[in-house]
Amino acid sequence: MTIGDLKGPECVVIEVVAGAAVTVGQVVHLELDDGFWDPVVDTDIGKFGVALDAAAAAAAVIRVCIWGRVEVMATAAAIAKGSLVMSGTTGLVAIIDATGAGLGEVVGTAMEAFGSSGSATIWVGLGA
Repeated sequence: MTIGDLKGPECVVIEVVAGAAVTVGQVVHLELDDGFWDPVVDTDIGKFGVALDAAAAAAAVIRVCIWGRVEVMATAAAIAKGSLVMSGTTGLVAIIDATGAGLGEVVGTAMEAFGSSGSATIWVGLGA
């Protein structure tokens, strides 16, 4: 499996403008203040997607999966299959915590188990 691979035909993909350097497979989110999509950090909320293209710098147009199954990387904590995932650090996902569940931090649902710092499939946009 490769980070950023789409895992099904149901994926919804849109073109967006990157607000910073982005690598394939990073979880990104829409910055409401400027309209650009940046790699997530652990406090981000709002519209999420997974970058399907790399951007060397801001203002590049990239494709982002906003709904569907896609492979991503996790932070250094295991995530069980079926768990909600939230924005982690530097474009990664993390297991949902008590504060993240109510703050719009849900990126999607783990479709398979993640090992610590491992990769697996999430359904981005599926919050429950």
